[in-house]
Amino acid sequence: MCGLTAILPLHDRRLPASAESLLKPMTRALAHRGPDGEGYWSGAGAALGHRRLAVLDLLTGDQPMATPGGRVQVVFNGQIYNWKELRADLEGVGCEFRTKSDTEVLLHGFLHWGRDLPERLLGMFALVVHDTLTGETLLARDHLGKKPLYLAEHDGMLLVASEVRSFFAVPGFERRLDPAALREFLALRYVPGTRSLLDGVEQLAPAHAALHRPGEPLSPRRFWAPRFDPTGSSAGAAAALRELVRTSVHDRLEADVPLGAFLSGGVDSSGIVAAMAQESGERVRAVTVGFEETRYDERPHARELAQRFGVELNEELCVPDPEGDLGALVEIFDLPQADSSAWPTWLVCRAARRHVTVALSGDGGDESFAGYRRYRFDLLENRLRSFMPRAPARLLARVAPKGDWLPRPFRFKRTLQNLGADPCEAYFRSVSALLPEEVDELLVGDVAPGVDPFRELRRVYEASQAPDHASRLLDLDLNTYLPGDILVKADRCSMAVSLEVRAPLLDRRVVDFAAALPLSAKLDGSGGKKVLKDSFEPWLGRPWLDRPKQGFSIPLAKWLREGLKEAREAACRGAFAQRFLNGDTLRAWSREHDLGVRDRSDALWAVLVLHRWNERWGHQA
Repeated sequence: MCGLTAILPLHDRRLPASAESLLKPMTRALAHRGPDGEGYWSGAGAALGHRRLAVLDLLTGDQPMATPGGRVQVVFNGQIYNWKELRADLEGVGCEFRTKSDTEVLLHGFLHWGRDLPERLLGMFALVVHDTLTGETLLARDHLGKKPLYLAEHDGMLLVASEVRSFFAVPGFERRLDPAALREFLALRYVPGTRSLLDGVEQLAPAHAALHRPGEPLSPRRFWAPRFDPTGSSAGAAAALRELVRTSVHDRLEADVPLGAFLSGGVDSSGIVAAMAQESGERVRAVTVGFEETRYDERPHARELAQRFGVELNEELCVPDPEGDLGALVEIFDLPQADSSAWPTWLVCRAARRHVTVALSGDGGDESFAGYRRYRFDLLENRLRSFMPRAPARLLARVAPKGDWLPRPFRFKRTLQNLGADPCEAYFRSVSALLPEEVDELLVGDVAPGVDPFRELRRVYEASQAPDHASRLLDLDLNTYLPGDILVKADRCSMAVSLEVRAPLLDRRVVDFAAALPLSAKLDGSGGKKVLKDSFEPWLGRPWLDRPKQGFSIPLAKWLREGLKEAREAACRGAFAQRFLNGDTLRAWSREHDLGVRDRSDALWAVLVLHRWNERWGHQA
């Protein structure tokens, strides 16, 4: 795992003279992503930088790497799991290799397959490949967006980097807040799609490649999408999936450094560790974290599983240091991240790095196999719609009590509001941290008035080729929530401590397999992940699989009333709040939260994150 930077000319074939002086500061801003070395290359049509976390081919895998003679140069962040097969194919057509690195496969692969290279790759990657002969540069990002690739224009140059902090190292780089994106951020906890909270800072979308030519607009092309098939058969699916997971895990065990796994005690991480125990020739190492509050502590479950499979389990009890941990999180996220589960994600990554350099995770099971409870709620709401027309539901919603402190099934007002909306709008509301009307209430009136915070979700839902509403929701989350929230957390929190995280359930083959199954194989009225649980049953047993889902969270509401209260109150008075937020609303919501009348954690945490980000990363409101 690594960090990369690139500077490309926007209009002329030659870079401005200032480009080379920018390359080192941009690259050194990513030192945490690659503590084992740095490298640079500059030519007329590109400048490339790289920070390396050495995992494979420790001696000869340095980057930037070039073909003999130097025609093609590459910087690459990630891991290619089918590199040996691709290398054999390329050797079969006469390519000669000098290293045992997956990076060298990209060089010869680009010369042989051109812009079709990314679709042949199996793994996680963000890459920049420059052809000095043609002046063209290939930019590409993996199928699901595990590895980031940010883009911004500045002073006649296209800046490319693994993290936005590289752009902040460029003198004069402008940091303007995008007001419309702020609406999306408050509603969803992240900004979906290719845009960011900063105007002009974008990402290359997952499963997209673009060929950069000076003087021409960048035109990304999608090279993969899962195909949802309602006619697919579920016969034998559990056994086939079990073998596919074993293969995916096996492919991710290759490393020249210590390797282990995250183990929470949940279905997904337990299944991964069980597969590792069978596929690895060594005793499996695993890491788990817990909190003093019992309902947030999964260590007892992790212990039980570790004993069953002979796993070397490293446990860590996390004693809250709210102010210190908040400061660390603000340093990690150069763009704000308001999903509070980033906190325990960082804690488990920090704990893991004390023992291993590579860790396998259970990420991906919920999105591909309908594991989130919201899919079940949506299914039940759609059944209720057939009995209750929208107009009566909307009327009842106006007079129903909110009940926001109750579990999701008993929040009658929101349920009735959802029943009164069309199915996709109801789902958008159910996944939001703040409803559109609450965003209106929180923001001052001149902040992108009238902009729909669900606009990107709506665009992706309407563009989906999935055959039914529920499958469209899975497709939606694979294209928005997964790359915009889940994988951002995983990448930033792991890279902050120089840890490589690999996710077997996000293998392209597993995602394709899940998409091709009928919805009934994944979800019914009793819950989701049916086929995944069935596939893990021979390893874990049914009682383990039927335990209630615990989730990966922290006692945020309590901390905002206690250890973070002073910081929260400062945020409500800060420059960001003064410019963008309604003070009366903030005071009212703070009172409600402190009195326990209503849980306002989502809003107050987002305000605190935005305030601290503004102070640290220099956007002056």
